[in-house]
Amino acid sequence: MEMKLTYIAIHTAKPERMKDFYVKYLGAVADDLRPIGSEAQEEDAGGADRGASGTVYSLSFEGGVKIRLIPELPVISPAASALSAALSNISSAGSAMQVLPSYAVRLTFTVGSRKRVNELTGQLIMEGYDVIYEPGFYGMEHYSSSVFDPEGNVVELVA
Repeated sequence: MEMKLTYIAIHTAKPERMKDFYVKYLGAVADDLRPIGSEAQEEDAGGADRGASGTVYSLSFEGGVKIRLIPELPVISPAASALSAALSNISSAGSAMQVLPSYAVRLTFTVGSRKRVNELTGQLIMEGYDVIYEPGFYGMEHYSSSVFDPEGNVVELVA
């Protein structure tokens, strides 16, 4: 039996903004929009949290890979608040330690050429996105850059 990845689900507080990012910069096509919010719709919402509302976006990419953006309920965790306070204290104490944000997903896109990596990274910088690594040779000698998407997931652009 042949196994094939169907889609990657990203639970997001900002599905519309995430959709716009992947369509504008990475060539996604939003081809399946499913409103959620009623019980009948929740069954077919692709894993959306019970009680969530909004739209589940299915984004298709060249080669057949899909990303499903699923609205999530905002969750305020006392543990997360305590962690944020602790990290704030560390950074305000003048420590040399740098705490990088965690991320749930890392997506790698082949964009065709070094020139395209440079152009797209420059455009993302000009439009206010945070760059993790400027374009250059990393790892196994491949030319790439890494940026954060609107929710802090890592997007790697590879020549």
